[in-house]
Amino acid sequence: MNLRLILLAVTVTAAGCGMQTQREPAGKPPESEAAARYDAYAAVVAALASGQPALQTIALETFLESDRPPPHQTLVPLAEAADPRVRMRALTLLGLTRRPDLLALFRRKLQDSDPTVRLAAAFALSETGDLSRVVDLRDGLASSDVTLRRTAAWLLGMMGNASAIGMLKVKLEDPDAVVVLRTAEAMYRLGSSDGLDAVRALLEHDRHQIRYWAVRLLGRIGTTSDVPRLEKLCQSRFLDVKFAAIAAVAELGDFKRIGLLLDMTEAPEADVRLLAATELGETAYTPAIERLEKILAAADPVERTTAAAAIVRIQTDRRPWKSRILADRPRQQGAATNEIMPPTGVEPVSPLPRQPGARPLTPPLGPVPPRR
Repeated sequence: MNLRLILLAVTVTAAGCGMQTQREPAGKPPESEAAARYDAYAAVVAALASGQPALQTIALETFLESDRPPPHQTLVPLAEAADPRVRMRALTLLGLTRRPDLLALFRRKLQDSDPTVRLAAAFALSETGDLSRVVDLRDGLASSDVTLRRTAAWLLGMMGNASAIGMLKVKLEDPDAVVVLRTAEAMYRLGSSDGLDAVRALLEHDRHQIRYWAVRLLGRIGTTSDVPRLEKLCQSRFLDVKFAAIAAVAELGDFKRIGLLLDMTEAPEADVRLLAATELGETAYTPAIERLEKILAAADPVERTTAAAAIVRIQTDRRPWKSRILADRPRQQGAATNEIMPPTGVEPVSPLPRQPGARPLTPPLGPVPPRR
């Protein structure tokens, strides 16, 4: 198994296409990056301007989950990036800002050469008030093109309109497993747990990549009753599934295995470090930051960006799926060592979406497997 390819697949979301990119040769980072590499937020911002689709994708997905958006001037140019996967994500993030001054850009991108970018443009217009474009997402959900169905399901969930639950529910029976995962995720955003059983069933899928993404989603939207089935996958022979299961169990409140992920951030193999860092970012486990900061000094830009992205996700006060884990918060006498609790002065994150205009930027499912 090539763990490098697994990590790069983790950065592929709504478009559903595999990302093929090569690692830069190890060496001293460019001077322009040296000053920012020890600042996680700055490192993720720098990735947006890197010109490398793999790094830009990691950064865009991170900002979709973060409560601290990137500088506007770094984001708008990505709507014109050569890689359609970058354009699609950038337009989604721009749409969530609901800036009326971007309407001309969104309308122009309705003519983009890539259909997933056109869907993202329709989403962005819908977010800024043009609800007539919702029909584009509805049509995408019914498309014969599996990539469009995946993207449309994700975007409908991002819109936060519970009226979409009915049309989404039909897609829990879609022949494509990723469409099912996208649909379950979207329905959860809209306040429905009807897709949970479908996600649980995919834990037994014959493709380990599907099992991996099902584990990741179950960690986000599952319940404590899912811990035993996830525990079994903590023994998986596939390292991506194993690490994802450990992180998912931690997200559901059981931390007894998370030490392995912490240790693996110092593994001699870069691919293992990257995989561990990615999953720690899912848990929001604050003690991991110290370990992740060591990776920020790595020569390889993918390592730096992955570690920085995990830190930014851990540090955000908005957890789109669950309350933030503050293991470093002073404990009351007799409290558990690792409590799942909201930050001081912040209400616990509800599984229901916030009202339009008040909800935080919310993330895509995360990884979407490449097409067969």
